[in-house]
Amino acid sequence: MIFVVLVLELTSTRLYAYIGSTHGTAIALSSAVLGLGLGAWVRAHRGERVAPGRTAPWLPASLLVVVAAATAGAPLAWLAAASVPTFTLAGLLVADAFATRGRHRIGTGYALDLLAAAAGCVVAPRLIGWLAPTEIVAALGVLAAGWALAVVERPRLVVAAALGLVHAGVLVAGRTGALPDGALAALLRADLGAEKALAETGATAADVLDSAWSPLGRLDVVRVPGDDARLGVFTDGMSPTFLVRAAEARAGAFDDTWGLLAALPYRALRPGRVLILGAGAGASVWTATRHGATQVDGVEVNPAMPALLARWREFTGDVYGQPGVRLIIADARRYLTDTAERYDLIELALALTGNVHAQPAGLEAHLYTVEAVGLYLRRLTPGGALVFIHSDPGNAYRQLVTALVALAATGRPRDRALDGIAVLHDPRPGTAYRYLLVVAPGGLALDVVEALDVEPAELLWGPGDPPERAAQLLDRARLGATAADDLAPVHDDRPYFFQNTRGLWATARAQPGRLWALGGAAVLGGLLLFGRRRDPRRFGPPAAVAVGLGAAFMAVELALIQRFTLAAGGTLYAVSVVLFGLLAWCALGAWVGSPRWQRRARGLAGACLTAAVVVAGSAWAVRDLAWLEAIADDRARFAVIAALLAPLGLALGCPFPVLVAREGEPAPRIASLWALSGVASLAGATLATLALRVVGATDTLGLAAGAYLAVAAVAWSPALTGAAATTPR
Repeated sequence: MIFVVLVLELTSTRLYAYIGSTHGTAIALSSAVLGLGLGAWVRAHRGERVAPGRTAPWLPASLLVVVAAATAGAPLAWLAAASVPTFTLAGLLVADAFATRGRHRIGTGYALDLLAAAAGCVVAPRLIGWLAPTEIVAALGVLAAGWALAVVERPRLVVAAALGLVHAGVLVAGRTGALPDGALAALLRADLGAEKALAETGATAADVLDSAWSPLGRLDVVRVPGDDARLGVFTDGMSPTFLVRAAEARAGAFDDTWGLLAALPYRALRPGRVLILGAGAGASVWTATRHGATQVDGVEVNPAMPALLARWREFTGDVYGQPGVRLIIADARRYLTDTAERYDLIELALALTGNVHAQPAGLEAHLYTVEAVGLYLRRLTPGGALVFIHSDPGNAYRQLVTALVALAATGRPRDRALDGIAVLHDPRPGTAYRYLLVVAPGGLALDVVEALDVEPAELLWGPGDPPERAAQLLDRARLGATAADDLAPVHDDRPYFFQNTRGLWATARAQPGRLWALGGAAVLGGLLLFGRRRDPRRFGPPAAVAVGLGAAFMAVELALIQRFTLAAGGTLYAVSVVLFGLLAWCALGAWVGSPRWQRRARGLAGACLTAAVVVAGSAWAVRDLAWLEAIADDRARFAVIAALLAPLGLALGCPFPVLVAREGEPAPRIASLWALSGVASLAGATLATLALRVVGATDTLGLAAGAYLAVAAVAWSPALTGAAATTPR
């Protein structure tokens, strides 16, 4: 059943990201671990009354609740809550399997558990896109019902069979389009502060004309109010690109309206070789070809885009079928790292690429970091230019200072760099193209600046302007920014370009749901501790170890997912690769390493100390992954990631089985430790998301290493020393 858990877990990250969360990965992963821990607690306290023969039908029934919630358009909080019973039932069944095998074989059981989880990590990304998330949950329900038929007591066979048939019916309804689009309904009801541009348009479900799921985001084709010549294409309800009617696009009907800033660089620079990052539905491709570009490469990360464009070819024409035009389905930075091509112009127009992933901690934006800008500059021809378009003044300012830092790294100080920069503003309402930043490392000629300075656009800065105007341009206060706003350049280790809160408390207050999750975890943990108040043996030290292990492991997972997102080509792929590698190596560590630690008097402390050292070493190893991202072959890159995870997995797989084997009896005591670890995972995920936002992935790994070190200190206490009795695995 752990296989079902992992497939549901990864599927949930995609669904949560669409409905409204910029930290769907943390929600899904922590909910799963919380449920598994609670299931172990229920099994220990209810015993034979929750044996698989009686409870097996509950698992497909709980999955049906998830399907119903998703289909009904439940908001994110309710949807996440609906999944906890499924994870709890899975934990109950896993705990029963452990109880059947006995505590002395915990290493083998734990290893098999983790191997099944690793298999789920491989399967889930292959399903998303072929099936919608709700359909995947229904397929899991069919699988769970089949398993229930094999183990259930005879009086409950009919119930298990009926649940399987219901799930099969839901799956068929989803495949034929007869299932209500609950995810869309939930998104359209999203809070207008939730960064969901589709909700802000006031669109209804009837305005959404087409949709497509993929591992990297759901695409929605939406009517544009009052404009029948274009259709919006939203990724996870954000970052609109446009399907433009072919006749108007060829005539340049939008060059002087909403598309003015996008057209100006092509008019002024007349580039021959163009690269468009985040090309989407092709509006910028039309602009480039209309102004004489002979080669246009459009890079789009979402693999669902080609099929969607094919369905709308009658409306938009064959934009990517024009002579000299290519559509490349790839992560933008992956493509630029692997290619030897050089371009006269590289454009990023509202390419909010972070929103196509279920992020660990926020709206990641690896396309806008200092390292990314440096990569773009290296792919320009000698007279080439880099073009950014933003809708928000704070983002435009941050992009400017980020570009200046990247140029400084190439030996161009600020004064010299500004000779190759132009900044323009379109003050008109009705367009998202509000700020244009042109960066030409070789400098911008005055006639080019004059060609860019076209009314109603306003030239905020161009070469030849007096120095005092540059000072005004770089003055944060003129934007209304205060000391509480973080507009500093961003780096790959902390790529949160679109989040500008500064400090831990301000970041936490910006999304109070995290504080509620932390408070809920504290209350639940307190109740579990209260339940063990009459334990004849001291429960405090082992409870502290379980809490520390659960929180630290979740922090390591989320930090590694963030660091490997670029190398994996997307967050969902990073979740899959990191969890697969980490869990597989943890399984080997639990099977091979934990029995050795169990035989030592201070084995638990030694296992935790080893984990602390290895996590600290990993923080150092992943601080710069440019060498890994430069590996062109996907399989080779994934193999290297798996190898990097080996020391971590081997070390992290040992402490918890050693704790369980040491505590031994009674079973409710072990179950309480497991439940506490699950609750701590929820708290750890909350704290890790905040740490990733505030200090970055490398320092978050350092904090996790510190947590393992603190756990080792607790495990050194007399209550947790002395060799555990063991038998062969």
